[in-house]
Amino acid sequence: MSTFLSNEEANDNFLKWCDNKGIDFNGNELIIKETESKNRHIVTNKFIPEATVLFKVPYKALINPLNSPIVKKNDNSTEHVGNTKFKVTETSENNEESSDEDDEEEENNSTDQWKKLVVVIFQELAKGEKSNWYPYLQILPHSENHKFDNLYYWTEEELEMLSPSKCVNRLGLDKIKQMYNEIQEDFEIKEMTFKRFLQISSIIMSYSFDVNVKSMVPVADLLNASVNNNAILQVDDENEEFISMVATKDIQKDEEIYNIYGDHPNGELLRMYGYVEEGNFNEFAELELEKLANIDAKYQDIIDMIDDVYDLEDPLIMESYDVYLQGGIMSELLVLCEILTTYRSENTEDELKSLIRTAFKRVIKKNQISTETKKIINTLVNDRINEYKANKNNNNEFSKTGYSKKYMASVVVKSELECLEKCIDLLEKEYEIIDDKEEELKIKEKEKLDKKRKRLEKRQERKNNKKSKH
Repeated sequence: MSTFLSNEEANDNFLKWCDNKGIDFNGNELIIKETESKNRHIVTNKFIPEATVLFKVPYKALINPLNSPIVKKNDNSTEHVGNTKFKVTETSENNEESSDEDDEEEENNSTDQWKKLVVVIFQELAKGEKSNWYPYLQILPHSENHKFDNLYYWTEEELEMLSPSKCVNRLGLDKIKQMYNEIQEDFEIKEMTFKRFLQISSIIMSYSFDVNVKSMVPVADLLNASVNNNAILQVDDENEEFISMVATKDIQKDEEIYNIYGDHPNGELLRMYGYVEEGNFNEFAELELEKLANIDAKYQDIIDMIDDVYDLEDPLIMESYDVYLQGGIMSELLVLCEILTTYRSENTEDELKSLIRTAFKRVIKKNQISTETKKIINTLVNDRINEYKANKNNNNEFSKTGYSKKYMASVVVKSELECLEKCIDLLEKEYEIIDDKEEELKIKEKEKLDKKRKRLEKRQERKNNKKSKH
């Protein structure tokens, strides 16, 4: 049976537990503090130089299926997952050579690890004070009535405040429900309601780390995250028994210590973790492929033909194309627009393939786009901007205090709108805009001049021949 503890009592018990588990703070004076909304975070009580190990956590203190084997109730057996060596794993984004099969296998493995960690945490919470991690679990949002701020807890009306951001489309509620059903089928935990499953999944989403297997890492998960982080979780090269949090820059006295969740825009931070960060330089908006057909109905047929003959390694046809705050529009969309504006109905399949290669060369190697491509981009961007401006939430200022849902939704919408409003200027700075019609006229004019020059040369040649005969 769990005992209710005040935050101060829970913090004291947790720090004693850390000491018993061999969590080493390396002589750093780190303090657990709380915000007005009772969210815990860590600050330092003294200056810490860059590259300093802030604290080390033994692998045996992590919560995962390696340290807390899953007990299957249907046959009272324990699932053994092996003695895998721990390491911080790299995602497929960092592995350019990974194939589609590798990506699918990695996704399946990640889902399997997620399900097992859900079961492990559920079992440990059910043990109450008998759990080896009880003091640690007490500082997590473990109450069954706790509601997170990630988008899985937003009502339909609240989600409307994010329109037209596509982050809502990535909620994946069907997959979440499928995972819950699979857990019930595989582990037969009837006591776990969907509400409890969603809460534990939110804990994992907000606090876990990929350390070979998905794991809960005590102390490390108390750090708030920021794109301007000053710490990062690393393997301790000198002692593989520990995982370490290391300062990535000098940290001043009384400064909060921040980890990083990754290069996520605010829409994704809100969807997965339930917070936003103003000044997030990872921001991007999206332009949808299907909107091209609204500009010209024939474009959809051309896109289908491109999809049929496309044989290059880099993907070209996508559901949507990102528009980055700092990097502008994805070059793949520009390449596609170049093909759409140069394709002719009489083109053969081989000629279409040639157009594709020419478009890639023009955009990627020469940093050029046509005025026709720019017109398409202008239309797509302006139409998308109008969708954002139609959001009433975008016209209001909301207080940051308490991180209300209205405030967080407004940050997402305004951040994505800013990406769109800046992208045309970025486009004109990065690419040379070529008027193909003007270029065509220049070519024709040059051809005329060449013909005229050749006629004059032949005429002069005949005159010279006549003179030589005389």
